[in-house]
Amino acid sequence: MTDTRQTFAARLLHWFDQARRDLPWRRRRDPWAIWVSEIMLQQTRVEAVREPYERFLQRFPTPASFAAASDDELLTAWRGLGYYRRARLLRVGARAVVDQHGGVVPGDPDQLGELPGIGDYTRGAVASIAFGHAEVAVDGNVERVTARHRGLREATNTAPVRRTIRQTVGDWMSRARPGDFNQAMMELGAMVCTPTSPTCERCPVAADCIARAEGLVAQLPVRKPPRAAVEVAARVVLVAGPDGVLGHRLGSEEANAGQVELPGGGVLQSIDPDDLAKVLQQRFAARLRIGAELASVRHAITHHRITLHAHAGSVQAVGQLQWFPLHTSVPWTTPSRKVFRKALGADGSLQA
Repeated sequence: MTDTRQTFAARLLHWFDQARRDLPWRRRRDPWAIWVSEIMLQQTRVEAVREPYERFLQRFPTPASFAAASDDELLTAWRGLGYYRRARLLRVGARAVVDQHGGVVPGDPDQLGELPGIGDYTRGAVASIAFGHAEVAVDGNVERVTARHRGLREATNTAPVRRTIRQTVGDWMSRARPGDFNQAMMELGAMVCTPTSPTCERCPVAADCIARAEGLVAQLPVRKPPRAAVEVAARVVLVAGPDGVLGHRLGSEEANAGQVELPGGGVLQSIDPDDLAKVLQQRFAARLRIGAELASVRHAITHHRITLHAHAGSVQAVGQLQWFPLHTSVPWTTPSRKVFRKALGADGSLQA
């Protein structure tokens, strides 16, 4: 049985020293590399980050190298991770490091927190892991562990409960090993105190967990209900020619700005197939004949559940559209690339 006379941190770190996963970002103490990993891991599975993380740091080993990246270089380096706004904010932050700190990521937590794109969580993670500061880093895993262990019955996505969780984690924190403590809390939530089917028998701090003692593990944490999913039937036209595929680059005011998308009404807009040609003329001054549906793919963005229907087409006037090659240096959007995989042959021709 676990000795509850030991502090929470002592029990947690003893477990972490034995059970921690070997992850690429845990082999480094370079603050830039840690910053990159924390941004990539937001809203993304660990396994999906491994390869892009290594590729990104080979291409951009310092803040200065990324600060100088073009939009296309940024989008290509971030491919596979989604939520491209994170990459743009990371570049803004890298430019601030170059302009304000001589290209060196500052070790002071307050200076870290002033960098664009660094919120409370990232500030705490980088400050603790890279620089050894006793700063709290609360992500979804840490929130869940704390809510269950302390038996918090109020919704955790409210300001008062978030403050309680931060205070609790700060009280638990190891001052000698703050970076390891924060990583151990995240690891415990990811591997043991999981959202469903947690393995409480493996938990190093289960002996004094209120949720376990009171049979509330499945009910905690409590969260406000999410927004209802919105079903979208979006449509695009797929025209392949000698110079590539017809597309358009998303403007700075649009989501996924700078990426290239198949022509349509936008992936968040439901369109009747009979209206697609009219929408293309209104948006791009393009005149296209719309043919049969070639493929449909599924995609999700926030609370939108999208079915993207791709139609064959022929061109009378391209208007503001352009021909883009299919090679990997072109930052096609993820839904567009899903369409390509389903509708185009290996040589870029339309499948019969």
